[in-house]
Amino acid sequence: MKKIFALLLMVVMSVTLLAGCSDPVYDDLENFLNVEMKEVNEEYTKLTEEVGKWEAFEDDADIKKSIDSVLLPLVNSSLEKLKSITPETEEVKAIKDKYVKVMDAYKTGFEALSEGCETQEEATINAGSQKLEEAVELLDEYNKALEELAKEHGSEVEY
Repeated sequence: MKKIFALLLMVVMSVTLLAGCSDPVYDDLENFLNVEMKEVNEEYTKLTEEVGKWEAFEDDADIKKSIDSVLLPLVNSSLEKLKSITPETEEVKAIKDKYVKVMDAYKTGFEALSEGCETQEEATINAGSQKLEEAVELLDEYNKALEELAKEHGSEVEY
């Protein structure tokens, strides 16, 4: 009986010791990526698929319709979902904030392009295009920061 009790005690102590060594940033990052960002990432996939359809569009009215009826609703939905995500660690909060900047840049760019499609003002179209380029650059920065944080905490990012 004493041997069984001693064995149980060792198992409980081992589990407690392992639990005490957990990394809160790792846990928060895993939750952020695999749970909280799941729908946002799905919406981003839809966004890129919709933009990929633009090559087949014949006029600006089709692009405007795509922006107004598909892209802006996806971006706005993503921004709303991001507001509800509350990471527990400062490191993951910083990653989330980078993604919010990405989506804000997309929103501004798509709004300008929509207006440019309607008004045919070259300056507005160029401003929208530049903002979309900025969004892509910000997305690259987000991905690099995400990969670095994951690596620092023994995790890996899969795309």
